[in-house]
Amino acid sequence: MKHAKPFVLSMVVALGLAALLAAPATAKDAKLELSPKVKVQGTKLPTSDKVGSSSDPAIGMTAPTLVGKGFDAKSVTIGGPGTPRIVVFLSHSCPHCQAEVPVIVKLAAKGVFDGVDVETVTTNTSKRLPNYPPSKWLKREKWPFKTVLADDAKLRAFFGYGGQAFPYFVLFDAEGVVVARAEGELSEALIKDAAARLAAGEPIFATS
Repeated sequence: MKHAKPFVLSMVVALGLAALLAAPATAKDAKLELSPKVKVQGTKLPTSDKVGSSSDPAIGMTAPTLVGKGFDAKSVTIGGPGTPRIVVFLSHSCPHCQAEVPVIVKLAAKGVFDGVDVETVTTNTSKRLPNYPPSKWLKREKWPFKTVLADDAKLRAFFGYGGQAFPYFVLFDAEGVVVARAEGELSEALIKDAAARLAAGEPIFATS
């Protein structure tokens, strides 16, 4: 799975580590844009330089369940068995995320994700970073997916899923088992192929 260079955490550090992990400025921010604390229930996924390949150590693992809040302050849960799904982690300040979101929106309108649930985690959220707040950003882009979990100030959801860069994709089969992960901008063709394979229960990585 080849893709564009991701917006890595080391790049975010250049914007200020304090901003990356900044606590919300007001209670309103915590309620609408950040979860007070995301609960990570289960075994965390490992970080790895093999993300995007068939040798990713997370493949075959059951990811932990994430429990936090949405922009409306209602409880949101991500994880567990069900429909095959893609969990997308997005940072409002990440230029690669800003470029990828319209691509995903267009593909959704074409029915590319039929048979697949797409769940979203907004992460690395801070008023000190550009394109804040994420709720208005996704609304402006007409993000079509209902399940959106707002990560907390310590990025517990992102790190719980082994995240290292943005955007970040974790793909699950109907049993809730990880079948692939990817970082950075993905092409339309790659997303279409992965979604079709996921919906059909086929391996994500082609075998020779």
